[in-house]
Amino acid sequence: MPAAARTRTGTVVAAALAAGVALLSGCTEEEKPSAATKVRPETCFGAFTPAELAPLLGRGDEVTVDSPYDMRLNAQRPGVICNIYVDGKSGVFAQAKWQPVGRGFPQLPETVKTEPIVGVENGKVWGTGAAAGFTCERPDGSFELDLRLSGAVEGERDETRTVLAELMKKYVDRAKQQNQCGP
Repeated sequence: MPAAARTRTGTVVAAALAAGVALLSGCTEEEKPSAATKVRPETCFGAFTPAELAPLLGRGDEVTVDSPYDMRLNAQRPGVICNIYVDGKSGVFAQAKWQPVGRGFPQLPETVKTEPIVGVENGKVWGTGAAAGFTCERPDGSFELDLRLSGAVEGERDETRTVLAELMKKYVDRAKQQNQCGP
C-alpha cells in the first residue's frame, strides 16, 4: 500500500475512533444532584439541616420525607419515626421512643461493635447506626427517651460513624428541648 493511502486510512480510523468516543461520552449518565437539596431546611422533627444529612443521603432524583413535625412524646404518643427515602431507598432513619422510668434501653446484639459517643448519655455509634437513652426529668414527672439513628455514607465506614455521632448529639439536644427535659 502506498504511503499516501496508509496516511488516509490512518486518518479515517482516527476520525472514526474520535467520533465513537464522542458518541459514547454523550451516553454517560449525568451525575445526580445532592438529595439533601430536596430536604426542607430543618427536617426529622426539626433536628437536622440538609447540610448535616447530605453525607448520608448521597445523590438522587426523588426524595420523600416521612416524618411528623416534632418529637414531643408522652404515654399517648409514645413514639415517632422519620424516614428519608432517596430514589425509593431509606437514606436516613430516625426513631424516638417514650417509655416509663426503669424499663431500661434495648441492648444491641453482641456482634455489633459499638463505640461510646462522648458527651451523650448512653450514646453508642456503630457502622450504620447510633443510639442514645436518657431520663427526661420534668416537674410533671420523669420518663425515658430512647433515640435511634441509622444511615451510611457510601463506602466510608469511619465517616459514617463520625457523621452519626455528631447527628446524635444534636438529636439528643433537640429531644430534650422539645420534651422540655430539665438539665
